[in-house]
Amino acid sequence: MHRADPDDEGRSSFRLALGIVAALTLVRCVVLTLSPLELHPDEAQYWWWAQTPDLGYFSKPPMIAWIIWLSTALLGDAEWAIRIASPLFHAATSLVIFGIAGRTFDARVSLLAALAYLTLPGVSWSSGLISTDVPLLFFWAAALYAFLKGCDDERWRWPILCGVALGLGLESKYAMLYFLAGAIAAALIAVTARRLVFGRRGVVIVAIGLTLLAPNIAWNAQHGFPTLAHTAANADWERAHYSLTGMAKFALGQFGVFGPILMAGFIAALWRLRHEFGREGPEMILAAFSLPPFLLILIQAYVAGANANWAATAFIAATPLAVAELARWRKSWALWGSFAVDGIAMFALWVCLVWPGAADAAGVGNAFKREEGWRELGREVARAAGASHYDYIAADNRSIVAELLFYARPCPTPIRMWARDLRIRDHFEMTLRLESGQVRVLLAVDPNAAGRVLATFDSAKPLTRISIPVGGRHVRLIDLYDARDYRGPRPGRASASVSHQTDL
Repeated sequence: MHRADPDDEGRSSFRLALGIVAALTLVRCVVLTLSPLELHPDEAQYWWWAQTPDLGYFSKPPMIAWIIWLSTALLGDAEWAIRIASPLFHAATSLVIFGIAGRTFDARVSLLAALAYLTLPGVSWSSGLISTDVPLLFFWAAALYAFLKGCDDERWRWPILCGVALGLGLESKYAMLYFLAGAIAAALIAVTARRLVFGRRGVVIVAIGLTLLAPNIAWNAQHGFPTLAHTAANADWERAHYSLTGMAKFALGQFGVFGPILMAGFIAALWRLRHEFGREGPEMILAAFSLPPFLLILIQAYVAGANANWAATAFIAATPLAVAELARWRKSWALWGSFAVDGIAMFALWVCLVWPGAADAAGVGNAFKREEGWRELGREVARAAGASHYDYIAADNRSIVAELLFYARPCPTPIRMWARDLRIRDHFEMTLRLESGQVRVLLAVDPNAAGRVLATFDSAKPLTRISIPVGGRHVRLIDLYDARDYRGPRPGRASASVSHQTDL
């Protein structure tokens, strides 16, 4: 009996994967162009960074700004153009996962793993936004593929590729450092990984990665290491509260981000592999790369809390493991069930992105409240600024400043950040701080914060209250004031960062 050539099966499966990935990505791009949702405050901030490409920014390395700079230079400044790289990067990541799975499993699992990643609930959500996780996951996948190839192939191309991907991942988000933890874990398990990690090739990987990160480290040194300080502040170990509830919430959140059935398959795969500990095998290397992010962030969730997406890098290696495990179960019913559940969630999200009213009708309009109402706010503030002469427009909130920079355009009045003291908490306090002096300022403030803001001016006259419905049953209230003669912030200890930004 003639057996099919595995290489032919691999090429056929890759062509099929490429076609399906391209079709899903095309739909996602169309959904982005049709969506009326406005920029999330973090997206607006990243867009502002992209207006001045640099080697670093307050809270993140520069890759996200470089990507947005390129996409908007080619396509303009529409919301969809700012976000368009997200579905494209996720598509590329899914195809790299095809290759990762192919190093361990057969062509069928490779195809299903690529499609499983592309339909993960977290990836479906992320594809409608632009965030630092998007390039991070791609470069992590590229580094892992090169690492797996380097375990079996001693040519220098693979450690060089791995090092380049490591460095570009670090330029995307410092969470790429978890890759080194995975590499060490793999080296403790597998001899092939040990030869790669603890030999000359391992030194080359780290050297290339750090070389590519060096410009960002130099930028941080010139600015007092704000990105490192912000990262430490987000971890918030100084105010540790050691919560089992927080740890449980994070763990349960992974079932939502990764998909409930696929997460069950991943756990089952780890349970089966416990018997393989100490043995050689590519599955053990995948487990080694998937566990450190989960375990480290699980500890973080216990100590001081964690966002559900902080362990996203674990999904790169976890997806092939989970898919292969579910495919072993009776007639792969659980795997097809996972595709059905995640596919329905993906379709429902598309509907909500194009018609946010559907989310309101379903009672989840709150999910989009930070992506609505900003255009109207920008229009009202620009109108008020144009009605009289102001030296500056100012707000006390990072989100409001970021959104006004985008949605108040083309208002010629400069926009500034009011700060309550001399401490630097975000990019705008570092670069657009309102300076004291005899100036006339149009203030846009939350009513609850108005008292402390107005107290720093010699006089202030209320102008109007802007009331904007957002997220179904919510209302965003912003008060406008004509404020004169800013006395400056209260004295305080200057520091790089003590704030907590909810970065995407």
